[in-house]
Amino acid sequence: MKLEKNLDNLKQIAPLVQYAFGKNNDLLHDDNFMSRYDHSDGYGFFNDKKLTSYIMVNKFKSEVFGHHVPMAGIGYVASYPEYRGQGHISKLMKEILKDLHDQDIPFTNLAPFSESFYRHYGFSNSIYQKEYRFSGSALRAFKLPRTGHVIRGKWNDLMVQNGVIQLYERQLHTDDERNTVIRQAWWWNRMDSYYHNRNIAVYIDADGRPISYLIYRIHGNVFLADELYSITAKGLICLLGFMGSHAGAIKEFRMILPEHSLIGELFPEQNQLHISLHPYMMSRIIDFAIMVTYMKPLQEGTFNVEVISDDQCPWNIGVWQITNQAGQVSCKQIEDGLVDYSGPITAWTQVFLGRLSMRDAVKLGLITDYRIKKLDFKKGDVSFYDYF
Repeated sequence: MKLEKNLDNLKQIAPLVQYAFGKNNDLLHDDNFMSRYDHSDGYGFFNDKKLTSYIMVNKFKSEVFGHHVPMAGIGYVASYPEYRGQGHISKLMKEILKDLHDQDIPFTNLAPFSESFYRHYGFSNSIYQKEYRFSGSALRAFKLPRTGHVIRGKWNDLMVQNGVIQLYERQLHTDDERNTVIRQAWWWNRMDSYYHNRNIAVYIDADGRPISYLIYRIHGNVFLADELYSITAKGLICLLGFMGSHAGAIKEFRMILPEHSLIGELFPEQNQLHISLHPYMMSRIIDFAIMVTYMKPLQEGTFNVEVISDDQCPWNIGVWQITNQAGQVSCKQIEDGLVDYSGPITAWTQVFLGRLSMRDAVKLGLITDYRIKKLDFKKGDVSFYDYF
């Protein structure tokens, strides 16, 4: 059931989340938890007036190919161990998806503790991270900028903060993002306080314009770059030079970057880099008909696609006619018509919000093609990461 925002419920939510996630502090007095709680809807299951299961839902806007699309971030999925396996989370998840559908929120994201667990609810892997690990010797070729300058500070430094937000907003206006959170002020502030001791470096060019930024942490002798973004190659090289200026005291550097990152190509000795790809977030289409209209088909024309299964959101099942004319995409359900492509909602999520092209999905047997019509969608990028 959806929970009322009152102190009695909060006093049951906090200890459940504390226990389930191994938190040692009192969440009732934790600003990080409370800021998220204050901007959330909560769903819970009670047994003899005791809250035994809980899910938090935060509502955001997400950038999807130039559209500000309502999106729900699901987190703090928790049950006491003695009540697990009784179907309580399944009931709550079904209720949440129905409520989000009624509120015209067409998709949701979450960070899974178990991918197979969330696939039962129609979620699919959609966002991946590329991790670079290397020692300071790999940065020898990069120097601090000779023109312009780097400013360094904390999030509460307004010069630093404004530089970061300008660059972040600039990327969101490229229409290339397929599932990137539009960060509100409260979320920026929470991110800063949630990740302790974060520093920020912004490269300002000779004309006073912010060109690139780096959000990073130093833990002992490990330098961790949480976010690195630049609008030019020079901006990347300048911040790599800034990282290199720490090499004397740092044993290992780690950069967490978007899957499409090619920054390794700038290193003269790429064999010094250890590069790995990790699944990060899962997504779920709640309203197929709405979600289609935000996509960018690569071919014009009319196509009939079928959602063959969706246990949690049965309104998605059926044949949908997609029309793409002059960049305008419309979608309607039809009763008759030859189907061009079909697949379960999980596969369509991978194609719309994940990294799979239609061609790859067909090759993998996730989507079935029945006719010779060619249809694919612009893939776009996820340039920034958020954790729910």
